Amino acid sequence: MLRDIAVIDLLKDILGWTSVVFYILITIFNTMKVTRYAAFASATNDTIWSILMGWWPKVILNLSVTAINLYRYFKDFTQTAKIVIQMLAAVMVIAISYIVYIAINAFIAEPTLAVGLQFVDLGVIVIALYMTELKKYRILMLLSGFVGMVGYFGNPQMMVIKALVIVIMSYKLFTTRNDTPEQQAAENK
Repeated sequence: MLRDIAVIDLLKDILGWTSVVFYILITIFNTMKVTRYAAFASATNDTIWSILMGWWPKVILNLSVTAINLYRYFKDFTQTAKIVIQMLAAVMVIAISYIVYIAINAFIAEPTLAVGLQFVDLGVIVIALYMTELKKYRILMLLSGFVGMVGYFGNPQMMVIKALVIVIMSYKLFTTRNDTPEQQAAENK
């Protein structure tokens, strides 16, 4: 029994540090196809890690990111029929909705500040993903860095990831132009 617990704790540490590595890799790739592959691997890693850690808002975020990336990958890089893509999207929405239902019920049953801030972090990231202006996206992601620092306080891997978010978004906000049409086009490629 103790050996099983030690193995799970080791797995949590490995997946946590792997998450940091994937996060760094995703920020340095320059093509969307390679970035999507890294995002798939990262989201798979983070989903398993989040489940082991009991971080349901992070599970929801990673499954949502996986669903969006999978949808975009099939749509942009394959010849998959439109009906198949739409059915895949419907299945993903149903599955994520079920996990949201479970997570919210668990939070209502035992609310904590940390979990509440994890949900706030999830909300900020989702809102950021809907932004069409790069500057607004970066401001929201910077806010996510600070909210996430508090929500995941005590976990070294998440603290590193959120610190990276703060540093990268601060750098991009203060050293680059944010909303020129040319830059938006370059960022979206």
